[in-house]
Amino acid sequence: MTRRAALLLLLLLPALPTRPERASQVTLSASATTVTIGERIDLRVVARAGAGVAAMRVAVPAGDYDVLARRALPAADAAGGRTFEETVTVAFFRTGEFVVGPFRVELLPAGAGAVAVEETGRLTVRVRSLLGEGDKDIKPLKEPLPLRGDPRRLWPFLALSLLLPLLAALAVHARRRARQRRGRAAAPPPEAPADAELEERLRRLRQSELLRRGEYRAFFIALAAALKRFLGRAYGFPAEDCTTAETLALLGQREDDAALVAGLEAVLAQADLAKFARRPPADGEMEHLWAALDGLVAVHRARRERAVEAADAQAGR
Repeated sequence: MTRRAALLLLLLLPALPTRPERASQVTLSASATTVTIGERIDLRVVARAGAGVAAMRVAVPAGDYDVLARRALPAADAAGGRTFEETVTVAFFRTGEFVVGPFRVELLPAGAGAVAVEETGRLTVRVRSLLGEGDKDIKPLKEPLPLRGDPRRLWPFLALSLLLPLLAALAVHARRRARQRRGRAAAPPPEAPADAELEERLRRLRQSELLRRGEYRAFFIALAAALKRFLGRAYGFPAEDCTTAETLALLGQREDDAALVAGLEAVLAQADLAKFARRPPADGEMEHLWAALDGLVAVHRARRERAVEAADAQAGR
């Protein structure tokens, strides 16, 4: 080499890309080397490299395991270099002894430069079945033995297998029919007429201690429920699902007795005041309400009795 060529080579050397410092150590370890089928194993790849390495890239080859997760930790700076770590979580779904690795590790430089490639060592992982320590691993099942003979011998067993579900279905049907007969025999008695039911509920409210204890709100809640049920049965509209205004509007379309409608309006208005405003009735107001309710029961009882008499007369009884 001439002196001029040597001088030119010395001038070009600083511009040439430099390789990053090789990793002083690349290791592969496992959280466990004896596991059961499906148990998770953490494979830990650690590389200790020089300060010029910016990142680590781990290539996990295909194997007898399934990769469940991967997690890379931030690089840790230490004196004279850096430490990189990545955890690869795998699981085996066959029994036996398996070799894991080597993993290819690429060390990426911080700037321009070549990528250094290292390889980890190998690990042997033993995978057991779910049996105990003293039991043998599960072995493949034996091949089924061919059965020889006349297949007609199996007909009685086939007939029995068909007869048993039929008998079970017949037993279920018979039990269902028996329940239906018992239900018809224990049918509830017919409902009392709407006015008689309201009269009984008003009697129980009168005898209750709610008014004497000053529990006006509970009293009027029960009274309004009894009235709404009566109106629904007597006039044929869903009073229990209606507001007071809707109830009075529908009642006005079906009832011609203005005094009866006015009495009900007073009762429902007082019930709303007690339920929502917690306002007790004024002195003497309960007497007027009871009179309106008794009048309502009396009017409907008289109407029902006249309807029964007319039906009897029409039938010639």
